[in-house]
Amino acid sequence: MSGSGRSQRGRLDRRVIVDALLELARTDPRSRITFKRLGEALGVDATAMYRHFRNKDDLTRAALDVLAGAAARDAAAAPGGWRDRLEAYLLRVAELSLEHPSIGAEGAVIDPVGPGDVAADEFILTELSAGGLAGDALIRAYAAISGFALAQSAALAQEVMARADAARDGSIPWISTFGAVDLSPFPLVSAHRDRLLAISGIEVYRAGAEAILDSIERAAAAEASRV
Repeated sequence: MSGSGRSQRGRLDRRVIVDALLELARTDPRSRITFKRLGEALGVDATAMYRHFRNKDDLTRAALDVLAGAAARDAAAAPGGWRDRLEAYLLRVAELSLEHPSIGAEGAVIDPVGPGDVAADEFILTELSAGGLAGDALIRAYAAISGFALAQSAALAQEVMARADAARDGSIPWISTFGAVDLSPFPLVSAHRDRLLAISGIEVYRAGAEAILDSIERAAAAEASRV
C-alpha cells in the first residue's frame, strides 16, 4: 500500500485523497479515519492533507459529496418510472452508507455542499416533477426523501460502527431487546414481541421509504385530479 501511495506524491489532489479515504472506510469499516492513517495509505506526510482540506470535517464533507453523487447517478440509470428511480436512490444511499460506515455515519450531521450533493437534489426534484408534483408539494416531498435518506442511512452506519460483529447489510435488529421490562402493561408490544425483535434495520429503512413514496404518489394523484 505504501509503495503505491508514494507513486501518488506528485499528483496528490483532493480527489485522490477522497478516493483513498473512501477505500479505507470500505476496507476497514469500523475504524475512525485520521489524517495520519490516510497519509500512511497514500505514502505522504499527514500534513499534506491540510494543503487540500482545512480539517477532517472538510474531508468528510467531500467524501459524502462523492457518495451523494454516486447514489443519484446509479439511481438515474435504474429501470422503471419516477417512483422506481426514487426507490432505487433511497436504497443506494443506504447501501453506500453501509459500505463506508465511518463516512456514512456522519451524513446526518455534515452537509456535503458540493456538486454531488447538488446533483442528488436535482435528481430528486426531477423525479418528483416527473411524478406530477410542483410548488409547495414538490418541496415537501423533496424534504421528506432527503431528510429520511440522510438520517436513516446514517443510523444504519452508526450501528455497524458500534458492533464489531455487524454485517454491512442492515441486518442488525432494530430493537435488540426489551431487557427486563415487564411487558404485561403493554399488551400490543407483548403480543408482537417476537415479530418486533425480528425486524432488521434495513427492513425499517425499506418500510419508511415505501411509506414516504406511497404518500408522495397519493399527493401526485391529488395534484393531477385538480388539473
